[in-house]
Amino acid sequence: MFQNNWAENNQSIIEHDQFSYIVYKAFLKYLYTDVIDLPVEKAIELLDLANAYCESNLKKHCIRMIKRGITVANVAYLYSIAIEYNAEELEEFCFKFALNHMTAVTQTENFAKLDENTVKTFIIKAGKAGVFKT
Repeated sequence: MFQNNWAENNQSIIEHDQFSYIVYKAFLKYLYTDVIDLPVEKAIELLDLANAYCESNLKKHCIRMIKRGITVANVAYLYSIAIEYNAEELEEFCFKFALNHMTAVTQTENFAKLDENTVKTFIIKAGKAGVFKT
């Protein structure tokens, strides 16, 4: 970053604004103390940051936080986030939660917003789990 042709060479301050201040602060606190001091609703953003910096332990902590906040209304969204960040434990947890509440979950706005490939994969996986047996 501080080699010859980088714009940052002549700057005394380098700005990183991809994530919110509160998430960066929680990330730095975690790195120094192993403590996560962050509202649960910011856990997804922290998971994104942990993923960006390959912080696997922090990723696990974020997943635990997210799992505690799963509801029928948000499980489809969190399922897609789990796929995006390759968080297999969270993906499986969301999938099982959705199976247990299939009718309600498939009628949510977040389920309707899932991309076609995610829905297709979800339906195939649900079929293999025996959801559609009569």
